[in-house]
Amino acid sequence: MATANLLGRGLGYISIILMARRLAVPYMGAYALLYTASMLVELIANLGLDKLLMREIAGSSSAVGKGYFRAALPIRFAMATVSWAAAWGLLMRFFRHELPVSAATAGIFLAMIFPVIATRNCEAFLTAHEKLIPIAFSQFAERMLMFAAAMLLVTDKLSFGSMMCVAPLAALVRMIMIAVSTRKEWMPNEAPVHPNVRKLVREGLELFLTEVLALVYFRSDVFVMAKMRGLADTGIYQIAYKIFDVCLSLFAGFLQAAFPRMARNNTKEMLRTHLLTGSLLLSVPAIGVILLRHPILDVFHKQYVTGSTALVWLMLTVPLVYINSTLANATIVARRVRLLGAIALLLVVMNVSLDIALIPRWGINAAAFVTFFCEVFSTVVLAPLLLRTMTKVRDTA
Repeated sequence: MATANLLGRGLGYISIILMARRLAVPYMGAYALLYTASMLVELIANLGLDKLLMREIAGSSSAVGKGYFRAALPIRFAMATVSWAAAWGLLMRFFRHELPVSAATAGIFLAMIFPVIATRNCEAFLTAHEKLIPIAFSQFAERMLMFAAAMLLVTDKLSFGSMMCVAPLAALVRMIMIAVSTRKEWMPNEAPVHPNVRKLVREGLELFLTEVLALVYFRSDVFVMAKMRGLADTGIYQIAYKIFDVCLSLFAGFLQAAFPRMARNNTKEMLRTHLLTGSLLLSVPAIGVILLRHPILDVFHKQYVTGSTALVWLMLTVPLVYINSTLANATIVARRVRLLGAIALLLVVMNVSLDIALIPRWGINAAAFVTFFCEVFSTVVLAPLLLRTMTKVRDTA
């Protein structure tokens, strides 16, 4: 899973490099804005159900797991319709004149949410059963299609708007591949046990609100930057953030694969081992990027070297994000989602307030520093609070 994730991210990384060298900086800003909007749409459509499904399917019988799978689908589709319409309307209301694509193109791009939510339902089912290879292959196929579209763009065989319209097609291919794999794991002769849908929705809403706060916390700087500093600065920040995102992908697959096992064995001892080992390993690529930041950014284009200071702050944040992500997973397993929500709300208020205060004067450097500062605050001040929610290791001797 981690290998396929890195390969897919590598293709995306190459695409970004070539696009950055070929397109004007405002186009990269528009690219960041549209993809950030799609992340919000996907978050709302998901309604916090992914990890709830994995937790319940991994810890229950096959019949109960099938019941949760079926109950989640109509909820996701309803939320996808609402989130798609809301996101498209808001983009047209606030960024219609800034975006270099038509309203129809923006709507088509955001419509990829419909195959995406079906895919995520299947992926939660497969992950709970620790069947990760089909997920890896389907995600890699989607990224290959987007890479091909980016290559057509940089060779002037496809316009920017047309490239964005390839995203729903790529998502559909991924959905078909993952649905076939899910069908193979499905037991047709076993009747599903219907879960308490009201409880599922209530828990989903709690986790959804936490995930919304987390996304606002991580990506609010894009919208603040776009409005206060323009799409050119947003494009430069997006390149630095893409490098940051590549480093985060080093542990994304591991966190996903470890979650079902964490649902079955959630102890402080195991958590401490994960935190120490992972943070030390991730410090290595982070330090490497810091030392080589100027040549790395120059690969995109010399104008992106101005984002080197922001990149330093983002790289210092990488181990902290791993620590906080691992703590968050453990807290979800411990069924303390409301505690996560309270912490996320505090971080959002701090992050957005500092962004609004500092970005107008210090631009992308301020955005990156605020991200680092908030992660330090979360780790140093709030981690002990999260650790107290974990179960103690029992003496089994």
